[in-house]
Formats: sequence, structure tokens, C-alpha cells
Amino acid sequence: MKFAVISDLHANLPALTAVRAALPPVDGVICCGDVTGYYCHPNEVCRTVREMNALTIRGNHDACVTGLTDAGANAEAYRTEWTRGTLHADHLAWLAALPAELDFAADGLTLHVRHASPWDETTYLYPDSPRLHDVVLGPDEWLLCGHTHYPLFRQTAGGGFIANPGAVGQPRDRDPRASWALLDTAARTFEIRRTEYPVAALQAELAALHWPREVIEILSRTN
Repeated sequence: MKFAVISDLHANLPALTAVRAALPPVDGVICCGDVTGYYCHPNEVCRTVREMNALTIRGNHDACVTGLTDAGANAEAYRTEWTRGTLHADHLAWLAALPAELDFAADGLTLHVRHASPWDETTYLYPDSPRLHDVVLGPDEWLLCGHTHYPLFRQTAGGGFIANPGAVGQPRDRDPRASWALLDTAARTFEIRRTEYPVAALQAELAALHWPREVIEILSRTN
């Protein structure tokens, strides 16, 4: 089977719209969480993900927006209160009902879908993270995750793989294009794709809304 894998959409509708238009024919879409947070289109992004019938789990931002966890000092940058007050009731209820994990099999491959790590929704498994050594997966097991906003595909102890598609809504690897992936469970391949979208137009919209400057500027960071 073939899946599009997306993560960390962060209420960035122009990025998600561009990725959706770029998708080849697939059997399904998997979303590794953080549908909301940071940007200004939470209702539109929730609606789009639901229209795509994406297999979706919650991320740490989604947990903050729905009151499952507290954003604390990050609440302003995350735009937690603004997002909670802006979301339509049905989208807020949908987010609140999202699971923390999904597990299913396709073509003999077991997929574990988590937002951040096998343990929680907050641990960062960067490409150079020492915690990657703690991830143990069997040869027919893959962990799909997001959270870092950096794409990753690496074999783990036990012979399985950890796969991160990067971020649709806020890439942090100095490539402003939306990042996502194509997963082929039969061929056992995970291909990172990048899609351009109108970053400058979104930044202008955010500036007009008096969004936090650092949250705007990271969208176009290249160094």
C-alpha cells in the first residue's frame, strides 16, 4: 500500500493546500499530529485533514489546545488561547478525541504512529539525538513520528526503522518548502518530498494580524 505521511501542519493552510495538490494517487494519508498551533488557519486545516480522511493522532500542540496539557510559557508562541477561541466546536471536539497512538499493519509491515517518540508526545528524536539508540523495533516494525520538524529515515536497534516526514507547516531544516513523505509498505520505501507554497504571502497575512515576529520569520529561514 502507498500512503502520504504528513505531520506538524500547524494551522498553515497554504502549505497543506499545496501538499494536498501535489499528492500522487495513494491508498491513504497518515498524519502524525500537530494539526494546530503557531499559525492562523486552524479551522480550515482541521476541515482539510478531515476531508482527506487522514489517519490522525494528536500532537503536543493539539493536546494544549484541547486542554489535555498546559502550554505554559510557550502559550503565546503556540497561539494556544487564540486557537482555542477560534476553533469551531466540532473541530475542537474532533481534536480532543484524537488518540495519542495508532498501530496497524499493511503488507506485513507493522506501523506505529506517534507524534514525538514511543514514550511521550514531547521527546525530540532529532537526526543526531542520542535517544534514537533507545528506540528498538523489529525488522517488520516502523515508527512514524513528527515533532522535530526535521525529516528522518533511519534504521533502529532490532532492524526496524524510524521515519519522520518533516513538517508541512513549519520546516526547521533551512528549507522553507513544506516537507512530507511517500510511504510504500510493499516496497519498504520512505521518500521525502518537498513542495513549494506562497510563504511570503502567508508571512504578510500573519504580520497584518500582529503575529509574533519569530513565528513569522522561521517560515522563510534558510540558514
